[in-house]
Amino acid sequence: MYYSEIGKIIEAGLDRDREKVKSFAQLLAKKMEADGEVRGSSRITNIINKKNLGRATMDSLVPLPVDQESRMNIVETDYDPQADSLILAEPVQLKLQDFMDTIQNKKRMDDMGLEFSQSLLLYGYPGCGKTTAAAYIASKMHLPLVTARLDTLISSLLGATAKNIHKIFEYAKRQPCVLFLDEFDAIAKARDDQHELGELKRVVNSLLQNIDDYCEDGILVAATNHQELLDNAIWRRFQTVIEMPRPGVLEISKMMEQFPKFVKTSEIKDAQWKKIYQSMSGLSYSDIKKIINNLSKKAILSDAIDLNMENIIAEVYLFKTHGDYSKEEMALFLLESGVPKRRVIAYTGFSRRKIDRFAERMMTDE
Repeated sequence: MYYSEIGKIIEAGLDRDREKVKSFAQLLAKKMEADGEVRGSSRITNIINKKNLGRATMDSLVPLPVDQESRMNIVETDYDPQADSLILAEPVQLKLQDFMDTIQNKKRMDDMGLEFSQSLLLYGYPGCGKTTAAAYIASKMHLPLVTARLDTLISSLLGATAKNIHKIFEYAKRQPCVLFLDEFDAIAKARDDQHELGELKRVVNSLLQNIDDYCEDGILVAATNHQELLDNAIWRRFQTVIEMPRPGVLEISKMMEQFPKFVKTSEIKDAQWKKIYQSMSGLSYSDIKKIINNLSKKAILSDAIDLNMENIIAEVYLFKTHGDYSKEEMALFLLESGVPKRRVIAYTGFSRRKIDRFAERMMTDE
């Protein structure tokens, strides 16, 4: 089960690379602990402690790369074995699983002469799970997630950006990890952009070379909201490409099950839930999570833990309008979303006559 990790420890030992031995051994211990092999994990940890290595993190074992100009770190590392919950459309989840299964069987692929680059490109609308998917992959594979910091990666010094890219890939090669390049278009733009300087071409060329070298053994995940900006050669470097769509009704329904336990929604009927899901059409996973958090916060502040249909749909409207709305517009949105007139009256305080006029106007507009 642990042949891959043990093999890497032996290989690092034969290369006399002490840092790699420590890093691989720690990750092996964490993987065994996650699999319930507590005794074996403890024995490995004790060996590490006897060598005065303590409970060191990957950051302390391998120094983080820094930008020459700002002296700030250009990567962040995170190890979260609990980041294994994921709500995405089933076809997307199946593609992610196929990517992970192929990586775990890479040796078999190599032995059979099949070429496979351990690279994944995620693209799509903002807030639709790209970063979450990268953390999920790292968690499932019991590896730390190394995220490039674009705010420090892109340097004002001529040529420094390409050097920073090389530093990131070299850092990732020194220990088992999932390397995550978010906002990938910032460093992978098409080289035929007339508004860019020659520096961009050097950056993209450096990026291509580093991807080719790194993905022979390393795992790379890149994400972008602007896939149309990517250089054509970049697309060819990725073995797996997945579009991350906005959530559909099924995914929205799963997210709406994530209210804290103190928030009750038992009074909302199935037919009402369907109308709630329809009101959220076009929102991202991130948007819906914010709406859930806002509703939970208001439930605490008002001591009203029982949510109803109009509470949720009204919060959707508040989110969509960023709070810039009139009471009349809110009433219209509630009616258009299928909230019964009597509930709109109770929520807004408008008279029945006024709500009837709104309903008539709505029918006329249709």
